[in-house]
Amino acid sequence: MIQRILSIFPVLLTVATLAFALQAIAPGDPARLLVEASGLSPAPPEAVAAKRQELGLDAPVIERYLRWIGDAAQGDLGRSHRTYQPVTSMYLERMPATLALALVAAAISAVIALPLGILTAWQRGSWIDRLGQLVAVIGTAAPGFWVALMLMYVFGIRLGWLPVFGSLTPSGIILPAIVVALPNIAFLTRLTRMATLEVLSADFLTVARMKGLSEWRLALRHVTPNVLAEISTMLGLQLAGLMTGAAVVEYVFAWPGIGRLAVESALVRDTPVVVGFAVMAGLIFVVVNLITDLLVARLDPRVRSL
Repeated sequence: MIQRILSIFPVLLTVATLAFALQAIAPGDPARLLVEASGLSPAPPEAVAAKRQELGLDAPVIERYLRWIGDAAQGDLGRSHRTYQPVTSMYLERMPATLALALVAAAISAVIALPLGILTAWQRGSWIDRLGQLVAVIGTAAPGFWVALMLMYVFGIRLGWLPVFGSLTPSGIILPAIVVALPNIAFLTRLTRMATLEVLSADFLTVARMKGLSEWRLALRHVTPNVLAEISTMLGLQLAGLMTGAAVVEYVFAWPGIGRLAVESALVRDTPVVVGFAVMAGLIFVVVNLITDLLVARLDPRVRSL
């Protein structure tokens, strides 16, 4: 566990360095954009120079990087160019909304994908199997923003059952969670089907059948636990992906999460906030991956024996 915790730091350092480098070489001048956004267009050169000095953009890139990485190591990701608020606090304020959306989407995905994947593998080649594969294809191919707009139109505008825009309420979280969960359902269905097919061909299952166990007991006591052990690591990574990969959905539904904050900041070249999102995304992945590995080692004796 200590080794895994120590391995987090070089990963975060690499992510932070790449994020800073990408924003440093990106075209455009954030200082000019901010001056023009304040109503001065075209931006006077002296105003742009003053803004660059205020934001610290007039210093050499290496100096800016060393200063930024030193502050980031202490939890300070800088301040927003627009609001002058600390980037870290901006993301921490929005993290609960993103976590709630990811957990609900993960629950929806698990409730649908796990039984469907096991059932399609059990009924391999039947119409149930073809239906499950069709669900997987639709979930993968349908663009998230298009599905979001369709659900908003049907259930929000035409039927009036649910709010058009998302909110931290039981009714307000349903539409965003469904849109976020749809591609995850497709992926987990395929993954569960593959894992179930491997378990169904195992020798211990043949022995269990020879003992006269019913199909339901086989599924509940032998197949399902082994399938969950096989895909548990990927379930954790999927949760991290739901937290960091729902930026477009959060923006469409005006969901007050970290993804929406990152998209809005990218549109106005608020680089400290954009770089901060990359660091937060890397932190989320390594922490969730660490927790998942520890849980897998706790639940699966085969992992503890390695």
